[in-house]
Amino acid sequence: MGRALVHIVVSKYGKIDNEEVSKVFEAMEECYSQLAPHDVSLVDLYLFERSSSVIAFFAKEYRKFGVVSAHFDERFFAMHDAWRGIPRITLSFEKMKELPELVRIGGIRHEVGHSVLHGNLRYYILSAPPALLEIADRFNLSFECVTNLLYLVSIAVKDYEVTRLLHQRGYIEDQINYAKHLLQVSEEERLSWELSRGKPAAEALCLISYLKTGGCAVPFLLDKKFGEEMKQRLMESRSYLPSDRSALLLKVIEEGFTSLETDTLENVALMTGKCKPIFEAVFNR
Repeated sequence: MGRALVHIVVSKYGKIDNEEVSKVFEAMEECYSQLAPHDVSLVDLYLFERSSSVIAFFAKEYRKFGVVSAHFDERFFAMHDAWRGIPRITLSFEKMKELPELVRIGGIRHEVGHSVLHGNLRYYILSAPPALLEIADRFNLSFECVTNLLYLVSIAVKDYEVTRLLHQRGYIEDQINYAKHLLQVSEEERLSWELSRGKPAAEALCLISYLKTGGCAVPFLLDKKFGEEMKQRLMESRSYLPSDRSALLLKVIEEGFTSLETDTLENVALMTGKCKPIFEAVFNR
């Protein structure tokens, strides 16, 4: 523990301005120093000019490692993984150029936080916890559905843990702006929900996928300055859901994440249990 000096190994794909690379380096190095002590000494940094190249690259990468449910969501400009055994941060400059500075810096720091907390393969190879196995057995869920639900719960938990850490270390304004960005409703989300209605497995996947953005908002709900606004944003972000589904989701977000402690794998199991009311409401028809 205690090493703040991190060796960042860069791989560039496409034309990327060196000045922009320097800004990313500066943000990462400052954040690693602020988050010390930690065990990160080496991190891969993959920089892509275009989002389409990111998607194609990781489709091939995940096939190589046999990853079933992980993917690079087109809505996000940054991601972290450890499928090669060391932390890897990936940025899409095409997406970043569209965003305000505070959102960009907030996203970069968010991925640095992941590398500090989740930069090990053990956080990506997960076994279904008892609560999810029970739901799968009760409602005869497919292996693919169970795998995807577990993946969605795990990324939500990890996002919450990162935001909690950054909040504790004094990163407020940029993380607030990053969370607000994530809480913006996309047409793809609305369409995804409409297409899922009446299909229990699809509805469950939609609702559980919303935990990711909720997890990034929760650490700020008790903030005296931003708490009320963040709660309002959280409610508005799912206003298109039926009232019963929205209320249930918000209850799980507010009560589930705040019950989590420090062990990520235990937190995934605990949060899966907290999601049981969602599973029961969707599948118990």
